Amino acid sequence: MKKMGINILKKVLASALAAAFIVSAVPANTIPVKAATKVEIDETTQAIGKKGKIVYKETGNKIVTITPGSYAKNVLSITVSDADAKIKNIKCAKKLKYKLSRVEYDSNTDKIIYRFSFYTKTAPKKLFKFKFTVNGENYFAYINAISPIAKATFGNQELSTKYGLGSQNYVTDLSKGKIKVTMSDNYSLESIQVGKYKNVSNGKDTEPVLYWETAKNNKKVILSSERQVIDTNEHDTKEESMYATTIIRVNYKYLKNGSTGSVDYYFNRIVNADN
Repeated sequence: MKKMGINILKKVLASALAAAFIVSAVPANTIPVKAATKVEIDETTQAIGKKGKIVYKETGNKIVTITPGSYAKNVLSITVSDADAKIKNIKCAKKLKYKLSRVEYDSNTDKIIYRFSFYTKTAPKKLFKFKFTVNGENYFAYINAISPIAKATFGNQELSTKYGLGSQNYVTDLSKGKIKVTMSDNYSLESIQVGKYKNVSNGKDTEPVLYWETAKNNKKVILSSERQVIDTNEHDTKEESMYATTIIRVNYKYLKNGSTGSVDYYFNRIVNADN
């Protein structure tokens, strides 16, 4: 009886060893292992392309900088490696309004990109913290809404990115003026650019192209007198604006972290109107 028990034990051990050999012989790459979800946070800006169209591009900054009281062209891009993962439990200050403005799926990488737009009415004393979770993990991003420009004037008028001179739809009778910019604390003025449209023809079609030149602070800028014209033979379309638009761009740096950004002021002159 004792001998029989030993034989049974030997058979059990042999079976266990054989099973262990079979399991250990299975290549590791045949066992599916789900990789950890990767979350990337980047500032994305809505830049003006060479032809004056809005394009999206990464700035390389981890902090999103917006201007209080104005439409923010800088947005927060959150790229998640798992297309099934969701952004949840968003928390931020009540004074910071946000909106999930775009969701984009990349079929090549199986990543999903979320873009958030922001707005605040008044400048805070410190950076906003935008918190969220992905697959139960906590993440956050900083939103900088401290106004980079303390004061900007053109001629004897103060520039406004809301409703007055410098706002996108404001029409001015001015033809020239001195641009003067004073930066806020912790900001440096990097450069001032002046963008003017020129109507470029390729022999068949004509379209306005935006060209940039550099200007100096506290120096005179002459506004454009060339209206924008679109003339396409292929679609039999002709469009002539009654305005000549100049864009004055103030480029700045946030000294505490080295992030950069810009503020645009628009000058629309009537140059081709009837009556």
